[in-house]
Amino acid sequence: MNKLLFRASLLALSFAPTVASAACSDSDRVEITWSTIAGFYTDAMAQLVNDFQEKECAKVNVINIDNSQLYNKQVLEMVGQTGAYDVVTLNNAEYAEFAENGFILPMTDFLADKEDIVNDIHPTLANMTIKYNGDLWGLPYYTYSSGFFYRADLWEDATEKAAFKAKYGYDLAAPSDWKQHRDMAEFFTRKAGEKLKGEVLTKDFYGVGLMAGRFPDIQDELSAPLWGMKSDWLNDQGEVPVDDVEKVLSDYIALLKFAPPAALTVTYDGVMNQMRDGQIAMTHDFFLDQWPNAVKTEDSVPGAKMSITEAPGKMSYVGGFLLATSASSANPDMAMKFIAYIGGPEAQAKFASYGGATTLMSILTDPKFATPEARKTNGEYATLAKVFASMDGFHSNLVSSPFGAKIYNTMQIPLQSAAAGQLTARQAAESLAAEVEKICGGPCPIGH
Repeated sequence: MNKLLFRASLLALSFAPTVASAACSDSDRVEITWSTIAGFYTDAMAQLVNDFQEKECAKVNVINIDNSQLYNKQVLEMVGQTGAYDVVTLNNAEYAEFAENGFILPMTDFLADKEDIVNDIHPTLANMTIKYNGDLWGLPYYTYSSGFFYRADLWEDATEKAAFKAKYGYDLAAPSDWKQHRDMAEFFTRKAGEKLKGEVLTKDFYGVGLMAGRFPDIQDELSAPLWGMKSDWLNDQGEVPVDDVEKVLSDYIALLKFAPPAALTVTYDGVMNQMRDGQIAMTHDFFLDQWPNAVKTEDSVPGAKMSITEAPGKMSYVGGFLLATSASSANPDMAMKFIAYIGGPEAQAKFASYGGATTLMSILTDPKFATPEARKTNGEYATLAKVFASMDGFHSNLVSSPFGAKIYNTMQIPLQSAAAGQLTARQAAESLAAEVEKICGGPCPIGH
């Protein structure tokens, strides 16, 4: 999904140069080209590419493309059947379109003897990233699935706990539903001069950080409560459920008075800046891969203690980047070998050691990533595993539609217009429904 999820490598990595296999001369190497996101774990990905080249007689050319342009550039090359890219990088909303239009090759047969990899991807994530109409269309290699971040030091403070119980009539704990989340956003919103944990605030403090800027992330935040209603952006008839979208959008708009004014201009990185600057108490449903940034709050805010758990209602946005093989590739076998390596256990374990959000359950649940030493780089792993388990069996009609990418890329406009007060929640929901009908030429087809 067309989001600005550029991640710098979390650790300062020092790589030795690749030593070519003695059995493989440079002239014998099979050349493939991978189109990927510029700046996305650049050092880590370079090392994984080098590792693959040492194992296979291959040369991998990495084409770094700004994420805002990646989808369009890949579509142009696929439509033109240019063969410019052998391996493409896709996200949830895009792969059904690429599969339906014959842009990418199914990998079902290739992966038939690699059940150890496929079975290591939780079915929840697989349903949202690689499964479409009975086939597997690649492998996910990074997940930006969501959960809930909060300042545990505030929740554990005796004064704050007593005041909250007195005002709302129940104990202060991680919110179990969105009504409680709203209560906590209200409770922790304070003006400069008021007290927080018994200390006088020198600046305004807000209960929640929101990604309400004109970026795709606004619909990711809204997906959690929408899915929690057992609804979706497209119902089974291929239409936008206007009443449900209006409801979650209305609740979201009501939260904005408890968020910093900058909420209308920021995406995930802005929320992380607010957390580390001591401006907010918690997030909405938020990308768990950002934990290594969130936990830095403990260094910048005296007494801060960060914690993560599942989103209220235990329904979260589930997403991931996957690699797929271009149908116009001159070397599809080598392209598929590369995908199997990057999405497989060896590369994913190394990626995890660099702080990457792995897609394999065996690594998410590996005890070595649950140690105190690994908390700052891999502390989100246990929560990711819980998110996938809680959402077992879930799939979204939006990502199962061949029009999903086009819909996703237009959703932020009416949603953010409502957040900014330019449209009512009802008008925004109706505008989205009309635009979706126009994109699909009627009810949208839904794959399986």
